[in-house]
Amino acid sequence: MNAKTFLLGSASLLIAIGTAAPALAQSGAQETPKPETASDQTANPATPGPSTQEGAAEDGEIVVTGLRRSLESAQAVKRNSDGIVDAIVAEDIGKLPDTFASAALARVTGVQVTRGGGEAAGVQVRGLPDISTTYNGREIFTAEGRFVQIQDFPAGTVAALEVYKSGTANLIEGGIGGQINVRGRRPFDFNGFELSGSLNGVSWEQSGELSWNGNLLVSNRWDTGIGEMGLLVNASYVGINFLDATREQSLVIGTTSEANAPGNANVRFPDAQGLFYGYGDRFRPSANAAFQWKPTPELEIYVDGLFQGYRGSDENRFLFFPIFGGPDFQLTNVTTRPGTNIMQSATVTGANAPDGYYGSAEGKTDTYQIGGGLTWKKGGLQLSADVAYTDSKYTFDLVNIDHAFASSPVRDVVFEVEGNDGGPSLSFRDFDVTDPNNFLSRGFFQENLVVTGKDIQARADAQYDFDSGFIKRIQAGVRFNDRDATRDRGSAYIFNLPAGIPLTALPVSIESTRPGFDYNRAWPLRTFAAIPSESIRDNLAELRAFYGAPEGQPAFNPTENFVANEKSYAAYAQVKYGFDISSNITLDGLIGLRAVKTETTISGFVQDNSGATPTFSPITAENDYTDYLPNASARFGIGSEVQLRLNYTQTRTRPNFFDLNPTLTVGPPPTIDPNNPPNPNDPNSNLRFISGGNPNLRPLTSDNYDISLEWYFSRSGSLTGALFRRDANGFISRIQLAPVDVGYGPSRLDLPENTGQTRFQGAEIGFTSFLDFEGIPEWARGFGIQANATYIDSKGDLSSTLASAPNIAGQQVRFNGVSEWAGNLVGLYEKPFFSARLAYNYRSDFVQFYSQEALDVGPDGSPRTRGVVEKGRGQLDFSTTVTPVPNVTFAFDVVNVLGNPLRRYREFNDAGDEYARQILYLERTYSVGVRFRF
Repeated sequence: MNAKTFLLGSASLLIAIGTAAPALAQSGAQETPKPETASDQTANPATPGPSTQEGAAEDGEIVVTGLRRSLESAQAVKRNSDGIVDAIVAEDIGKLPDTFASAALARVTGVQVTRGGGEAAGVQVRGLPDISTTYNGREIFTAEGRFVQIQDFPAGTVAALEVYKSGTANLIEGGIGGQINVRGRRPFDFNGFELSGSLNGVSWEQSGELSWNGNLLVSNRWDTGIGEMGLLVNASYVGINFLDATREQSLVIGTTSEANAPGNANVRFPDAQGLFYGYGDRFRPSANAAFQWKPTPELEIYVDGLFQGYRGSDENRFLFFPIFGGPDFQLTNVTTRPGTNIMQSATVTGANAPDGYYGSAEGKTDTYQIGGGLTWKKGGLQLSADVAYTDSKYTFDLVNIDHAFASSPVRDVVFEVEGNDGGPSLSFRDFDVTDPNNFLSRGFFQENLVVTGKDIQARADAQYDFDSGFIKRIQAGVRFNDRDATRDRGSAYIFNLPAGIPLTALPVSIESTRPGFDYNRAWPLRTFAAIPSESIRDNLAELRAFYGAPEGQPAFNPTENFVANEKSYAAYAQVKYGFDISSNITLDGLIGLRAVKTETTISGFVQDNSGATPTFSPITAENDYTDYLPNASARFGIGSEVQLRLNYTQTRTRPNFFDLNPTLTVGPPPTIDPNNPPNPNDPNSNLRFISGGNPNLRPLTSDNYDISLEWYFSRSGSLTGALFRRDANGFISRIQLAPVDVGYGPSRLDLPENTGQTRFQGAEIGFTSFLDFEGIPEWARGFGIQANATYIDSKGDLSSTLASAPNIAGQQVRFNGVSEWAGNLVGLYEKPFFSARLAYNYRSDFVQFYSQEALDVGPDGSPRTRGVVEKGRGQLDFSTTVTPVPNVTFAFDVVNVLGNPLRRYREFNDAGDEYARQILYLERTYSVGVRFRF
C-alpha cells in the first residue's frame, strides 16, 4: 500500500467516523457532557491545573483510582485541549501504567521509543526526535543538552505525561517534534492529608540480579488565619540491574579469493563476528517538594523544587573475531546459500587474533530546579508570573582494558543460523576462552567527561476571558531565559600489545563472566575470562602505574571543550475565538504568534598542528537570530460528542552547543611524495584538512499541518483519527567543503551544516472503551480495550542523516529511526478488588543508521543507500493488581514476556540479500510490589 492510497483511505475513514457518530451515539453508549470551551480552563502552562485525584469520600470510604480513572483523565486532557495533545495519567499515586515513565509514552498514539539498557529511551513524536521537555510547564534539561530524558523521571513522581503534538503561542517554544510536559503533584491536588507510597522488588532474568523501586508521598493542606496553605514532599527511587547480550557481525562484507578460499572465490561474507555483554547497575533517586498558599480567593502563591539523580556503574565486555588478515588466513568447509555466492558457514584458520576489551564506566547526574510564582484571578482577568533556576551536571569516567588472544584459534562460523532468531554463531576448536592464560594485554584507555548546564528563566502572562462575543479570550506574555553550558573532556590511550604481556600479569583479579543469552543458545560461547569492573576500580592507581599512565584522570583536551552562554527573549500574543454555527455545531480556535530572539556566545580553542608542536589559541563566536512562530487552529464541535480539528503551527529546535562550538583542529600542510603524486582527477587530494564546529548554524524548522476527528462516546470511550504532515528543514550533519580558505590556505573543511528538506506525513487512529453498554452484565463491564496505530512516511535529504558519505548528499531516503507502522493493543479488566492489563506494543522496520560501510555503488555508478535496518518487533507486557482493602494494593508485573530480541540487518547487494548485523537480547523482568494510600 503506498502512502497516497493510505492517506486517502484514512481521510475517508475520518469522514465516515464523523458521519456515523451521531447515529452510533444513540446505540446505548453513555452520553457525556459537551466539552468545556477553552475559556473555562486555565491556560497558563507555567501554573498547570491540578491533576484530579480522588481521596476520602464524605462517609470516610477511600476511593481507589484505577485504570478506568486513568483513561478518563487522559481523555479529558485530549478532549479539552486547544491543540493536539495526548496524555498518560497515573492511575494512582506513584503508579503510571508502566514501570518507567518513558515506557508509558510508547502507549501514546504517534510516539515511538527505542529499547535497551533495561528501559525505554529515544522518544520520538510522529517520527521527529527533536522534542523539548518541561516540568510543570517550565523548561528542564540535563547538563549541556536541550532536553531531559523522560526515563530520568521515576514513575513515582509523575502525575501525568502530556504530549503536545501541536504547539500554541503560550507554550514555551518547543522542538520541531513537539513538547512533552511532565506534570508533578502539588498539595492542592488533594482534599487534605495524604500519605501514600509503594515498594517493588524487580528480578532481572539475564543478569540474575534483584533491584528495588519505591516512592513515598506526604501532603497536607490547612486553613490558617492568613489563608489556606499546603505542603507536599515526594521521594522516589528506581533501581536497574540489567544484562543486554548481543551477537553481531561486521558491517564490512568481504569477498573470498582463490588464495584464501581455494575453489570458492568471489563468495561474499561479513569479515568479523562479535560478542557484547552490557551490564548496568544503575539507580535514579528523585525528590520533589511543593508549597501552595492562597491568602485570598483571588491570589495563589507557590514554590516548588525538584531533584533528579542518576548513578550508573556499567560493565561492558566485548570480543571481536576477525575473519581477515594473517599470512595463513584460510576459509575451508565453505557452504553457501543455495544458488548464490553468499556464504552460509565456514571454518576459519590463520586469521588475525581475536581481541576485545573490558570496560568500567561510572556516570553521575545531579539536576536541581527550584522555582516559584503567583497567579491572580479577578473576574475574567488572570495575571501570573513564574521564575525558576536550574542547575545540572553530568560526569562520566570510563576505563577500558583492551585484550587480545595469545593465538588465533580455529573456529567454525555460521553467518545466519536457521531459525533460532537468526544471526551468527561461532564455536572454537580446542581453545578454552575461560582460561586467562590465553589472553594478552593490548592497551589501556581512559576518558574523563564533565558537562554542566544552568539557567534562570522567568515569565509573565496575562489573559482576559470575555463573557460573550466572537472573541472569547486574549492572552499575552513575555519570557526571558539566560542559559550557560560547558563541556570538558579528556582521554588517553596506551597501546602495549607488542610487549606480549599476559593478562594474568596485570594487578587485577580475573573471573569468568556470567553466561548470557538466557533466551537463546544459538551462540555456544556464553562465558569467557574477564576482569570485573570492581577489580578495575579498586586497582586503578596500580593499573596506571603498570601501563605508565600519569596519576589521576586524563587532562582535558582544549579542542573538545567549550563554554557557552545563550540568552533568549520571547513575547507572544494569542486570541481565542468562537461562535455557534448552528444549534448543533460550534466553532472555536486560536490564532497566535510567538516571537523569540536568541543570542549565543560560545568559546573554544583552535589547535594548529602546522608546526613541530601543536599550538592552542582561544576563539569566541557570537550569533543572534529571531524566530517568528505562528499558530492557527479551528475546532468544530458537532453535537455533544464529536470534534473536528484543523491546526497549523510552525516550530523550531536550536542547534546543540556541541555543534555550535567554534573550535577548529587545523591539520598540517599537505606533503607531496614525488613517488606518489596527487591524483590529477581529485583536486581535493592535496589540501590541508580542518575539522571543527559551526557557530553559524541556524535552527531546525518545521511547518506542521494537522487534521483530526474525535468522537467521545463515553467518559472513558473514544474513537479518534488524525492526518498530519511535517515539512522540516535544516537537520544538522557533518559535511566536507573543498576547496575553501578559512585563513590557512586551500583546505578541506569538515564541519556541521544545516542540510536538506525532510518530510514526515502520516495518519493515526485510536480507540479506547470499556464495555459500558446497556444490556451488558455488570461483571463484564470491567473489560476494556485500547488500540492505536500510526503510519509515518518519512523522506529526507540523505545528508541530513549520513555524515560519512557526503558524496551522495541530496538523495531522498527513509529518515533514521522512523518506523512506518507503530501501534498498541491493550486488553484491560478492572474491578475494585482486581485489575489486569495485557499490553502489546509494536513498531515496524526502521533504519537504525546509514554508514559508508553500508553503502554500495551500483553498476551504473549511482549510490545504493543501504542502512542498518532494525526489523519490526513487538513487546508484550503484563500487569495485575489485587486490592484486598481499599487502601492497600498488591501488584505483579512482567516486562518483555516474549523475550524476543532486537534484530538488525543490512543489505549488501542489489538483490536485497542481507546479513545480520546484531541480534540483541533485552532483559525480561518480574516485579512484585505493594502500594498503600491513607
